[in-house]
Amino acid sequence: MLRYNMRQLVDSYGTWSANLAKAPATVAVLYSDNYGYCDRLSQTLARGITKANIATEMVDLATVDHAELRAILGIASGVVIMCPDSSDRGVKEALDVAFSELKPKKHKVAIAESFGGNDEPVDAITASLVGIEIDPVLSLRVKAEPSESTYQEFEEAGTDLAQTLGKKDAIAKQRGMDADVAKALGKLSSGLYVVTAARAGARSAMIASWVAQASFEPLGLTIAVAKDRAIESLMQVGDDFVLNVLGEGQSAPIMKHFLKRFLPGADRFEGIPTQQASNGSPVLADGIAHLECRVKSRLETPDHWITYCEVMEGTVADPNTKTEVHRRKVANYY
Repeated sequence: MLRYNMRQLVDSYGTWSANLAKAPATVAVLYSDNYGYCDRLSQTLARGITKANIATEMVDLATVDHAELRAILGIASGVVIMCPDSSDRGVKEALDVAFSELKPKKHKVAIAESFGGNDEPVDAITASLVGIEIDPVLSLRVKAEPSESTYQEFEEAGTDLAQTLGKKDAIAKQRGMDADVAKALGKLSSGLYVVTAARAGARSAMIASWVAQASFEPLGLTIAVAKDRAIESLMQVGDDFVLNVLGEGQSAPIMKHFLKRFLPGADRFEGIPTQQASNGSPVLADGIAHLECRVKSRLETPDHWITYCEVMEGTVADPNTKTEVHRRKVANYY
């Protein structure tokens, strides 16, 4: 694989590195290598952060030089503290150094358990932060051995933290779009859909309007998925999902539900009647049709993944209702 794809892999890594170098903010993830589930949980959080175009700096508290730690925290605007082994003196010393460098007006701080059996309590770390006038923006507790739903919660939490840090930059980019171009592009209309997916206990959904048929043989379509969408992790190549079609004049309640902000790990389908498709994804009872799809390839753009999907099965529940149409005045929002 390396022999025949080295150039592509190097180019992809170069593009990824260049994009992170342009990131509007950096989050320092303070973790303890080889302690409990700290490695995978911290990496999952970091993945959620980078999905929202915020850079991460992984810092192993067991080995980091204190001067280097101070330098990293001097640059970072966000910090994730993975609860360390409470009996590890070296790690606790490094954590004390970190506390001495944190600033209330500069750093957004999140805390997460490592499920190592001897974690420094979240409440103890919170108390130390409150003592320096920092209220954690997020506390993640792990009450049982981490599962796919746990990792989903951690990734979504990382994305939420990153979106908070990058909010000003995102607004500036929206306002920077040429007004005439934005109005012209806004004349493109589309349908309204809900994409749903499930894997190993993790479930997610999103409202989608950038959807189009892309091929006849095999029957295929494309969906644009923002990189910071929670469902993006469930729409990798080979993953299955369902595209639910919303009916004209019937979409308002479903739109209101799925457009609200969910807490990390929250059940997006609570209160929504569904049934299970043959591929395991939820089918909305209030949709007029649904398509069972499989991701075949993905094309990266600066802020979205264009997913090409093969349609495996489809059912029309209400043949007499038209698809809801989505129209915009300008193109700098969905």
